[in-house]
Amino acid sequence: MLLGIISDIHGNAHALNAVLDELDRRGVDLVLCAGDLVCYGAQPNQVIAALLERGIPAVMGNYDHAVAWDLPTASRKPSSPRTEPLKLAALHWTQAIIEPALKRHLRRLPFAAEFRVDGVSIHMVHAGPDHLDDWYTPDNGDDLAHFACRVRADVVVLGHTHQPFVYQGKDLTGDRGPLFINPNAVGRSLDGDPRASFAVFDTATRHAEIVRVDYDLDAAVAAIRQTDMPVEISLLIRHAARRVEQLDLVTG
Repeated sequence: MLLGIISDIHGNAHALNAVLDELDRRGVDLVLCAGDLVCYGAQPNQVIAALLERGIPAVMGNYDHAVAWDLPTASRKPSSPRTEPLKLAALHWTQAIIEPALKRHLRRLPFAAEFRVDGVSIHMVHAGPDHLDDWYTPDNGDDLAHFACRVRADVVVLGHTHQPFVYQGKDLTGDRGPLFINPNAVGRSLDGDPRASFAVFDTATRHAEIVRVDYDLDAAVAAIRQTDMPVEISLLIRHAARRVEQLDLVTG
């Protein structure tokens, strides 16, 4: 079977629709979502409704949790001084416009989910085994080794960092561990490439591929500017920047 793996949609329905169209074109049998359905983009309600309509299983991301429970922040650590106010503005705007039924759906999202597809066991979380804003990348293999020892799965799907990777993990003894897959972000790229990102995993070959696709970026940016969110949020999306400070380099 072919699995589509998505994460970090962040309220960007334009990007999500392009990704789902591409997954359909590729004949994907099942789509899994590693959380952060909402915040930053202007269509959080449409994003949640689309996943519900297609029956796409999702786990809870840190922004989903903050919107679901009306929390004052989505992260344990603040961002840069100029970026943190934008994160909070996106969060509070989303909390204000989320539909009650969809808010209840966010509250029901699980912290982790387990799947078995064609004999392949899959463990999916948003960020890590302990917190919704854990930070795991191949840059620190020791952290992933500890993670590997805590799950019994062939594949671990995670998101949150907005950094794509396919990494063959090892446990603390050096034995083969799970294959870690982070598909990057559908709707909030941070690496200078504003295209949407996802992964495709073949259960027969156990091969994973990271894919980027174009979407109607102009429409997504225009939709944000029609809200009362700060205009800088639309610039972060357009330029695929993590922090406001990076915009100084691209906008002059």
